[in-house]
Order: sequence, then C-alpha cells, then structure tokens
Amino acid sequence: MLSNLLNRRAVATIVAAQVACAINWFSASSVFLLVASDLSLNVAGLGVITSAFILGVGLFQLPAGLVAAKQGPKRALLYGVFLTSTASVLSGFVDQLPLLAVLRFIVGLGEAFIFGPGAILISRYFRKGSEGLSLGLFGGAFDFGGIVGILGWAILGSMIGRRMSLVLGGAIGLVAGLMLLTMVPSDPVKDAFFIRFSELKKVLLNKWLLLISFGLLTVQVGFNLSGYFMVYYLEDNLSVGADLAGVIGSLTLAASVVASPLAGRVFDRIPSPKRTFIISGLVAGAGLAIASLRSIYAAFFSTLVVGASTGAGFAIGYSIARRMNKVQQEYEAFGLSWVNGIALFGGVWTPVFFSELVVQFSYSLAWLLAGVFTALMILPVLALRSESGT
Repeated sequence: MLSNLLNRRAVATIVAAQVACAINWFSASSVFLLVASDLSLNVAGLGVITSAFILGVGLFQLPAGLVAAKQGPKRALLYGVFLTSTASVLSGFVDQLPLLAVLRFIVGLGEAFIFGPGAILISRYFRKGSEGLSLGLFGGAFDFGGIVGILGWAILGSMIGRRMSLVLGGAIGLVAGLMLLTMVPSDPVKDAFFIRFSELKKVLLNKWLLLISFGLLTVQVGFNLSGYFMVYYLEDNLSVGADLAGVIGSLTLAASVVASPLAGRVFDRIPSPKRTFIISGLVAGAGLAIASLRSIYAAFFSTLVVGASTGAGFAIGYSIARRMNKVQQEYEAFGLSWVNGIALFGGVWTPVFFSELVVQFSYSLAWLLAGVFTALMILPVLALRSESGT
C-alpha cells in the first residue's frame, strides 16, 4: 500500500484526525449505562441522544460539501474536527438530557464536515487508480477510532467517569486538529470559484447517486444499530460486564477495519462491484437478525458479521458513488457529502424506532425486525445499470 502514497505524512495526519473524530463519534454511546444512571434514563432517552447526533451529521452534509467546494477540503475538514472536539469537551459538563442532546447534535454537525472533505483530501495523496484504496483506508481509520471509542471508553468511563472520559475524547480531537493544521499542505490557491446551481443540480438529481444512496442507507442502518446499541444491550439485557461488553461491541469495527481497505482494493480491480455491494447489505441484515438469539455467543458472531459486511459495503458503495459523480473536481466532496447525507439522514429514525421496539416488546424482536428490514432495503440497488459504471 505504501507504494501508492504520494505524501505519507499528510495521509498519516488525515488518518489520525479521522481516528480522533471516530472516538468522539462513539465515546458517548460507550458510556450510555453511566449516562442512563446519572440522568435516570431508559433506552428510549438514549435513543433520543443518538438520533440528535445522527440528525446533526445528516443535516449538515450538504453545507459541508459546499464549504469544501468554495474553500477547499482541508479547511472544511478543519472546521469539522475543531467543532466536533469542542462540543465533545463540553458534553462532559452537562447533566440534563436536553443539553446533552443539543451538544451531541453539534458533535454530529462537526462530524458532517469529516467524511466528504476528508475522503477527497486523502485521495489527493494516492496515486491514480487507487481511489477505492484511499476511501477504504479512510473508512478503516474511522473503524479503528471506533474500536478505541467503544472498547477504550467503555473501560475508561468505568474508571474515571463518563464526564472526564468525554472531555478526554474531545481533547484528543483538538490535538489532532492542530496536527492537521500544521502537517497537511494547504488547499491549492486558485482563481475565485463560484458555486453554480447548474452543477449542483447535476449532483442532486443524479439518479444513480440517489439509488446508491439508498443502498448506503441500508448499510448505515446495520452499522448504526450494532455500533450504538450492542454494548448497552449486552450490559442491560444480558448482564455482561462493561469490559467484556466493550470488547464484543468493538468487534463490529474491528471486522470493518479489515474489510474496508480490502474491499476498496477489490473495487479498484473489478469492473462491476454492484453484486458485491448488494451481498454486503444482505449479509448485514442477517448479522443483525443473529443478535435476536439472545446470547453472548450470538452477539459475538453478530458484531463480526455486521462489521465485515458494512465495512465492505461502505468502501464499495462510496467508491461507486465517486465514480458516478461526473462533475468538475470542486464538487467531488459535495457529491460524497450528498450521498452520505441521504444515508445518514434517512437512518435518523432507526435508533428511536429500535429503542421503542425494545421498550414495547423485546430486544429479540427488535434485532430480528431490524435484520429483515435491512436485508429488504438493499434490493432496489438491483436497478443500477451498466451505464452507471457498475
């Protein structure tokens, strides 16, 4: 892989920033048990916090893409890193559900500026023909940071408390932002760039982008439910200790760390990745359904299956989206942000719906229905045709 890099220091710094932001993405859910205890919440209240975060990520994808188009992907990424990190620090100082939900919304807002701009920025430092690999590595960095956020912060929260653990995560993000500011080359200076609605329209109304967005929504739902609720499910329903629950919960991301760059490399080498993308969605649905068996072993296997399938699905899905977004260079980040926004915003309701199923019925039924629904949602991607490049 090193032979594909044009600037190793810049790539390493962007990866580090992605890892730090991923920690702040997952750190709150890793201390959900402590939050629930401190604020006297049940799983429904935690679902509100999670949905507020996803809403922030989803709503600001397009503004992030526009900022990247106008000011460059590095500056947009910097905005995201510093905003996410600052809000994460402040999250450690609040003790009311509405305030925590607002701050997690702001964390999500900052995270919206990470993926699209960051994916385009890191691809600058890879050789031509390695686009899938660059996206796979960037996605793998997110997954690795998620492992640290889920496993590390589940243990850290039990040691130093949920407040200080959230503050520490934000502080790490601030350091990563300073590294990004000083160690990654500035965006190229160019003539005044004016955003044209005609170009934006080409992206927003691209039927292939809309279709692949629906497929990525499927993968996002599977990833969200396993990533956000597995640790709490193990602790709350199966009476598993925080350390073991953190280990099992982090397997979703551990499997994705391996699958994401491998899938990206596969994308670079195969002419038609649509079938692989569809299979990844079907397998993700099966993985969620496995958790309905209500045992530690089922949860262990579920996280591995969901992690590997969603990691591959994200890498291939976003690579397909970039291939289909045939506009000028400045709008590449906007296109990825548009696709990512649909996937995230479309899935904003799933944590609340899942938690309500748990409250009204049981975890087993909630996991089973989530799995069936996820598998069914990937099927429209069959409509992708060869003219889309897949």
